[in-house]
Order: sequence, then C-alpha cells, then structure tokens
Amino acid sequence: MEFKTLAIVGLGTMGAGIAQTAVPLGFDVVGIERDEQAVEAGRARIAAGLAKFVAKGRFTEEQAAQALARLRTSTDRAAIAGADIVIDAAFEDVDLKRELFRDFERHASPTAVLASNTSTIPLVIMAAETSAPERVVGLHFFNPVPLMDLVEVIRTPATSEETIQAAVELSKALGKSPVVIKDGPGFIGNLLVVPFLLDAIRAFERGVASMEDIDAVLRLGFNHPMGPFRLSDLIGLDIVHDMAARMYEEYRDPKYWPPPLLKQYVRMGWLGRKTKRGFYTYD
Repeated sequence: MEFKTLAIVGLGTMGAGIAQTAVPLGFDVVGIERDEQAVEAGRARIAAGLAKFVAKGRFTEEQAAQALARLRTSTDRAAIAGADIVIDAAFEDVDLKRELFRDFERHASPTAVLASNTSTIPLVIMAAETSAPERVVGLHFFNPVPLMDLVEVIRTPATSEETIQAAVELSKALGKSPVVIKDGPGFIGNLLVVPFLLDAIRAFERGVASMEDIDAVLRLGFNHPMGPFRLSDLIGLDIVHDMAARMYEEYRDPKYWPPPLLKQYVRMGWLGRKTKRGFYTYD
C-alpha cells in the first residue's frame, strides 16, 4: 500500500506535529478542524514548527514554504475523501472518537487505512463503529512528534496483517521507529509511564522530597532528559489525569488512580507548560 495523502483530524499539539513531520517528506496532508479559528491555530503551529527547523538549519526557508504548501485545511470532515490514510488526532473523548470513526467510514476511500493517535482509549471501541474493522489501526506518536522516534502501531483482534504492514511502512517513511503492540488501555508507553508519574506525585505529597529533588534524582541518577514533574508539565496535567483515570476505569488497579494533588492542579487550571503554570511556572 502506497501512501501519498494523509488526512489528519485534529491539528492540536499531536496532529500538528504529525503534519509538520509529513509535509517536508513530500506527503500531501489534509488537516481537519472543528472551526476556522482552530484551523488557523493548527496552521500556525505547523508553520512555527517548520520555522524552528529553518532556524536550526534543517530546512531552507524555500523548503519550509514548499512543505507548508502541501498542507490543505478544512472544517468539513468530507475533505478526507481521497486520502490514503485518515489519522484521528482529536481530543481523548470516547464519544467523539466513535463519532469520528463513523464519519471516517462514511467519507473516506473504501481502501483507506483508518488510524487513531489515541494514547489510552482501546482501539476496539473505534473499530466496532465501522463495518471494516480490519482497516482500523493505532498509530500512537509521541510528543514532540517531529523529534521523537517511536510510534506504537496498535493491533486489534480484527486488524489485518496488510493494515499492520502498511502502518509500519508509513511510520518508517515518516522517519520513525515502529513497534507493533496488541490493543489495550495505555498500550506500552503509557502503561508504564503513567504509574511512574503518579508515584512521583505521591512521593511529593508525602513529603519524601521536593519536586526539584525528585526530578534531579531521575535526571542525574537514571539519565532521564527530564524528571517526572517537568515531564508531566510537558504532557499536560489534564492529559496525565485523564489517562490515569481512564486506565483505572479499565484495570481497576489503584496504581492508576490520580493523586489528590494532581486533581487539585487540574481543577485550578494549572495544566503545565500550555497554561504557563503546572508543577512549575513558565514565562
């Protein structure tokens, strides 16, 4: 299966990152958002990301302009028609995902791969909304997409081998390193990292050490690029909370239950870097 055109539904942090990765490599991208304001915000994210690479010498300004010209945007989900793959990068809401996949089947080519970048919602929920579950696959990119190598390729019990192989080859064409994983809440990355982040918060709540010292232990003792509090702020505390709550709902394991401090910060609107305040403050 050859991919030339990617449709990406949702141009937030992850969707914009996927688009930014794809257009310089010659892929045509159709970006779908809910309204014109969100479309313009998504375009601005992609343009800003390309500009950073120009500043670092990765691209010339002309190459960045040519890449951006391969991006089309729309507020109409019917614009996914003709794409070789449709990637859901919308907000992590089960009902929204179900609705999207019903629309994907309605508007997409009958041979298109139907993918989701979901981080915790089981793919079977989305596959069940279509009459072609063999074409449904997970493509879980990691943030920031243009810099992170890993893509988790998620296989449901119904996903065909042809679809898995196509998803693997697309990941490689995007310069990523794919790992094929069976469907399950959290997959592998979040299954392991979410309890790690929650345990760090609980240790801070108990007064074991300061946030700064806990982060320092992970950076200096285990060579992590950033500690759990900086990482949580980068991911978004609301996203960490929702991933944990969703995984607790599936597994009923207390290690996934969001700590009270995390809930308080989310309720205060202190969501991390995107709001300039999380566990740390940002200028």
